[in-house]
Order: sequence, then structure tokens, then C-alpha cells
Amino acid sequence: MNAAAFEAERGRLTRLAYRMTGVMAEAEDLVQETYLRFHAAGAAGEIRNVAAWATTALTRLAIDHLRSRKRTAYVGPWLPEPLLDEAGDDGLAAARIELADDLSLAFLMVMEALPPAERAAFLLHDAFGHDHGAVAAILGKSEAAVRQLVSRGRARLKAARPEIHAPKAARDAVAGRFIDALMRQDGAALLATLGPEAVLYSDGGGKRKAALNPIFGADRILRFFAGIARKVTGEVRFTRLVLNGDPGLAATVDGAIWFALVPVVRDDCVAQVLMMVNPDKLAGVAAALTPGPGSGRR
Repeated sequence: MNAAAFEAERGRLTRLAYRMTGVMAEAEDLVQETYLRFHAAGAAGEIRNVAAWATTALTRLAIDHLRSRKRTAYVGPWLPEPLLDEAGDDGLAAARIELADDLSLAFLMVMEALPPAERAAFLLHDAFGHDHGAVAAILGKSEAAVRQLVSRGRARLKAARPEIHAPKAARDAVAGRFIDALMRQDGAALLATLGPEAVLYSDGGGKRKAALNPIFGADRILRFFAGIARKVTGEVRFTRLVLNGDPGLAATVDGAIWFALVPVVRDDCVAQVLMMVNPDKLAGVAAALTPGPGSGRR
């Protein structure tokens, strides 16, 4: 079987796998395992439709992976891996991920709560445009069962994601003010951007010091940032980024990555702060950080 036929599908498969797992390294591992199985099945002459075969194999591998991952204890809150959106790099967007609203960190965080089969059915149908019959074939379920899975997935996501009425440009402006205030360590300005019931999630994965539980309330979030600012030693550099299509911020200490975060805006205030500290999920951001416009030092 010609490897080029699989490579033509690799970008689409990677986008699906990242949506399923929320972690690019896991997504790439799943795609590579799919390729190895493709190579073996192709050599035996078992594949007629490469796209359909690869989508089915990848989806079933991802479901098995998620079920196994659910049985593994994770230290503290789990957040998706942030992906850098590099302006002008069409190759990155095409080969790694389509940066769209349904791929925001907030959306992927909500997706993590869906059972694996429900997540797969919802993504295949609503995000990738497969009809119910095609999804049924991929999952090995009846079409009626798939309709129920997709419907439940939509309902869960709608319940977990409050309606947003403000346009993205307005929300990005609020996020920008939050980031400005954080870079300047301006507590009053930071507090002005936070909703009174805002929540901060900090993902250290047990590998870096982070809050083990969500931090609720604007005042407590302000105290959290003030506390970590007092404790850090060394030269801190902030860099503005676009992460999964939204305004974000990365910080380094003496050149080593410290954290990356995205403020999630609901209409006119920051409702969530998603802060990644786990080094395993910061490799992509760290590799791309270079001093330049939009950076600042403390």
C-alpha cells in the first residue's frame, strides 16, 4: 500500500485525534499507531478506502486510549495542551490543527467531561461532517445509538457552555486588558477585568507546583497571582501569544518556560483563567518563544 495515500490523510487524522485527546503528543502517537496498522493491513490487501479505514482505526484507538487514561489518576485539574497559532504559517494550521471556536481551550476542557464514545460521535458528526450512518459504521454501533450519542453530547456541551452574546473582537479586547494588567502586575486593573464568580484552573500535572483545586472568585484569583509573583526569583519575561485561536500569555523565568495561560471571556468579563504549568504540555509553546514585540520584563 502506497504510504502517500495515508500521508494525504495525516493532517485530518491529527486534527481529529487532538480534538479527542486535547494533547498533541498523544494525538500524534495515535496517528502513528494508525499508520503502523495501516501499513500491516495494506500489505495484506485489506484496505479499499484509505480515508474511511484510517478514520475508523484512529477513532477506535482514541476511544481505547481515553478509557485507559480515565483510569489513571491525574494530579490537580486537567487542561488541554495549548497550541500556538503562528500568524502566516498556513502549513501549521493545515497540518496540525484548524484553529476555530470549537477548538478553544475552554471547549476542549468541556469535551473532556464527555464519555469517549459520546465525544467521538459528536466530533465525527458535528465537527467533521460525517452522517449518522457513517459514524455508526466507524463506532460499530447502530444508527439509532449514534443519534442518541450525538444528541447527548450536544446537550452536555450546551449545559456546560453558557451562551455568549458579545462578538469575538469584543471578547478579545477584554482578554487583552486582562493580559496587560497581568504583565504590569496591576492588581486593580486585573480585578476590573475579572467577573465576580471567575474561576482559575492551574494544571501542573504533579510535575510543577500548581493549585491542586480550582480557585473561585476574583479576589482569590488576584491573591493567587500576587502570591506567585512574590515567590518567583529570576528574570521574568512575558510574551503575548495566540493560543488555540484566543489571546494568551506565556511567561519564562531566566529563559525557561514557566506557564502559558488563556483568559476565557464570557461577554464583558473574564469568567475563567486556564493556566498551564505542566512542562509536558508546554514544549510546543516553549520552542516557539523568542524575544520580540509584545514582550516585557519584570
